[in-house]
Amino acid sequence: MGKQNYREAIEKGRQEIAIQSSTAASRKAYRKANTVKKKPKKRKNVLLPSLFFMFILLPVALLIYLAVVYEPDDTLTTSAVNDQVTLDTNPSPSDNAGVLADAEEDKKKEEKQAKEAAEKAAAEKEKAEKEAAAKAKADADAKAEAETKAKAEAEAKAKAQAEAEAKAQSEAKAEAKAKAQAEAEAKARAEAEAKAKAEAEAKAKAEKEAEEKKNASGKTHVVQPGETLYRIAVNTYGAAGANAGVAKIKQANGLSSNELTVGRTLILP
Repeated sequence: MGKQNYREAIEKGRQEIAIQSSTAASRKAYRKANTVKKKPKKRKNVLLPSLFFMFILLPVALLIYLAVVYEPDDTLTTSAVNDQVTLDTNPSPSDNAGVLADAEEDKKKEEKQAKEAAEKAAAEKEKAEKEAAAKAKADADAKAEAETKAKAEAEAKAKAQAEAEAKAQSEAKAEAKAKAQAEAEAKARAEAEAKAKAEAEAKAKAEKEAEEKKNASGKTHVVQPGETLYRIAVNTYGAAGANAGVAKIKQANGLSSNELTVGRTLILP
């Protein structure tokens, strides 16, 4: 049994004794008042003092008695059984020892419970601090990872953009080069076509002129492999007139040199 229960039991016993004393005093005063009331001559004068005595003096006297004279027995012990309190006026030494042992045991239990509660609170606090630290570390790691990922994505994006720009520039250069080459080829083709056309026109003109001269003179010669202009002149005009014949043949056929093309028809004037 704890000390608190022991004190509450003593206080309750003291209140019961005070109530019994007050009740006895009240009955005595009531009897006295009834005795006085039997006297008809003093009824009015005794009523007020009796009431004053009953409701003021007796409670004040009782309070003074309890505060000054009455001393409770410290050896009183209480025991609670089925929510009932019993008062022992003469406890034995063994009962006192049992009460003290119970009080000491209760005290130890309370201290043990308090210690366990403190240890539990400390463990919970430490656990909460560890969880908070782990959470903070996890948040920091996640933030660092997100920053690293964002940086890598930005670098990859910049690299891809640079590669795209370089590719676009390379394609533009290649396209310009291809265009220039196509233009050059087209120009060369046009020049070749123009040259071929001019040569064809010149050849057609020469053939036309040769045909006209042939028709005019009536004598032609087709250049054979190994023949020269001087030999043709010798065969046609003789050795004495070969040089003069070369000049005539060149003039008649519009030749600027002594070179001949195999298969060409020459006019022999």
